[in-house]
Amino acid sequence: MPVRDALRFPPTDATPIFDLFRGNFATELLAAAVAHLQVFELLSKNALSFSDLRQSLALSDRAANVLVTGLCAMDLLKRKADDAIELTSLARNHLVAASPFDISGYIGLAAQSPGTLALVERLKSDRPEGVSNSVGAAFIYKEGSQSAMEQEASARFLTLSLAGRAWNVAPRLADVLPEAAPGAGSQSKVDGKAGRVVLDVAGGSGIYTMALLQKHPSWRGVVFDRPEVLRTTAELAHETGLTERIQLVPGDMWADPFPPADDILLSNVLHDWDRPECARLVSKAANRLETGGRLLIHDVLLDDDLQGPLSIALYSLALFSLTEGRAYSQAEYRGWMAGAGLDFIDCLPTAAHGHLLMASKN
Repeated sequence: MPVRDALRFPPTDATPIFDLFRGNFATELLAAAVAHLQVFELLSKNALSFSDLRQSLALSDRAANVLVTGLCAMDLLKRKADDAIELTSLARNHLVAASPFDISGYIGLAAQSPGTLALVERLKSDRPEGVSNSVGAAFIYKEGSQSAMEQEASARFLTLSLAGRAWNVAPRLADVLPEAAPGAGSQSKVDGKAGRVVLDVAGGSGIYTMALLQKHPSWRGVVFDRPEVLRTTAELAHETGLTERIQLVPGDMWADPFPPADDILLSNVLHDWDRPECARLVSKAANRLETGGRLLIHDVLLDDDLQGPLSIALYSLALFSLTEGRAYSQAEYRGWMAGAGLDFIDCLPTAAHGHLLMASKN
């Protein structure tokens, strides 16, 4: 008998706790921008295009994006329609040495803190935490680089740690997802059996798929991930009573073909990778789908102008520090979907700042 219910809604909303947890990135980004990169002094002379600012700071596109998005979300920079970056009055009054009300020295008190120094190093190197040590990057796997997801103890620890968020969010995802695309039935295109098959790529704990299967008793699931991760997935499938309806397939999402499915779920996956890799994964999923199949992208969203909100800008900094990605906007996700030949269906909020973007293959 199941001991865990993936459809059980939490009695309170954990979102404020997630936001508080990421609050350190606000201090570290501000101190890095003021004391190490001198962003505000640079822009005090005149506005610069994003490209010119990036080159002046000697940063990669990804690093410059998380920096500018974070400072815009703090109301310290403004990204204009022509992509010029300029200071806001708040920054000009308080973060420029020529101002009589400058507080840069006060912000500089955090300049030598370990967190600030680590963020500066990552911004300049464009490399996530851990890539140069024996453990490797914690949250991502790519052939040829060290990954904690390849080691049993660390893979279990990280999978269960991320499962805490999934237990809180999965019920809402299952609640908002329509049973099928408009005009499509529930008959599986995969093997002719009743009910849809959901493929959870890099599914980790598999909790999002478990919630969908508990919501739809005729559906089946496939969780595709690294072998050490799937050891923990198997335990959770047993706890939710879904062992017989979930197939666990070990593989490399970059190198191995995706198992067949009616719907492909990328939940909190694309934010781990840079834009070329995101486009590649979306295209690979689209090519695997049959007519009437859906691509389901579940992730947080920046505003389309990449100037906020602050909660997601700080999460983007966390992603930048731990993975090869960042947070993206709905416009960016929809661009990858359209580029892969998919028809956008809808974007629905879930929980903890999450959104479900749906597209179909027609």
